Amino acid sequence: NEGQPFSGEVRLSGLAGEARLAYLPVVDLGSGQLLGFEALMRWHHPTEGVISPHLLIPWAEANGDIVELGEWVLVEGCKDAVTWPSSMQLAANCSIVQLRNGAGSRAVARALEASGLSPDRLTVEVTEHAMSDEAAVADLLLIIGQGVQLAVDDVDTSWNSFELLRRLAVNTVKIDQSFVSGLEEHEGINRMVVETLVHLAHNGGMSTVAEGVETELQAMLVREFESDAAQGYFFAPPLNEANATKMANMTDLRFPLEGPGWRDDDDWPFPGASLKDDEATAPEDHSDEGDEGGVEAEGAVEAEVTGSEAEPEGTGAPDGSKGSGGSRGSGRARGRKRATAPDPPEDA
Repeated sequence: NEGQPFSGEVRLSGLAGEARLAYLPVVDLGSGQLLGFEALMRWHHPTEGVISPHLLIPWAEANGDIVELGEWVLVEGCKDAVTWPSSMQLAANCSIVQLRNGAGSRAVARALEASGLSPDRLTVEVTEHAMSDEAAVADLLLIIGQGVQLAVDDVDTSWNSFELLRRLAVNTVKIDQSFVSGLEEHEGINRMVVETLVHLAHNGGMSTVAEGVETELQAMLVREFESDAAQGYFFAPPLNEANATKMANMTDLRFPLEGPGWRDDDDWPFPGASLKDDEATAPEDHSDEGDEGGVEAEGAVEAEVTGSEAEPEGTGAPDGSKGSGGSRGSGRARGRKRATAPDPPEDA
């Protein structure tokens, strides 16, 4: 299928249902302005509801569907993003499986062509592991050559890692939710890790986005460490396409940087905003946040789908039918060097 045009919808081998996108807001930590969204994918099964990403990703990888799935997210996400103001960024993930066979750069090209989205409004996110894979790097260079932004997750704090990111013109470093969730007010190893990541990124001319910010304390600390932006349930959950588009077009919107944060029973910033997805009965589950780039929504699979070489045990399909196992995935991102919000409108 590598040379075939994208069909506009995605099917997984032997698994009924359909894919839908949700959008996780990314917020500027200096002004509270909305910078854009990270695209997240949900798979809705007709009888099982939203399939857990822990089941869906191995299934898709084992059956060879991960490449088509990743391209679908890029194409549909870019089509939605063209309805947002030009200041809004779209982030979508690209798996190492896509990159190794050149499918990543082809997917980006098709998504930009199909949507007409300006390349500098798209951020492609990969894990640091992809940056040290020769075949993946070759495709990353083709992606960068199309004018899109590049973000990297799962970054360690060594200078060698950051020198590699600098040489490949990475725009944004994502601070993993596993570090953010462990932040303590006055001490702890996670404070040192987060502060070091921000410092090294800024010294290399890269912006930072803190992932999985869920509490007022976490929001305060990532601001204290001068992270440029953040995402997570403190600010907002992943939203359906209609609510994301409505939010994107609110020119005077400012997210509170202090206080209790997002409340599902509130009508801020507009009535109905708390409707995260049209499957309102989906169970609340944050258990997969921060997991190899994480999934920050109940049953939501991150817009990417990053493959690893290891194949987990098990042959069951996500819906309980027969199928082969596969390896695991992850992802995320926003990008632009030193993330800064646009100037507010004069009448704001």
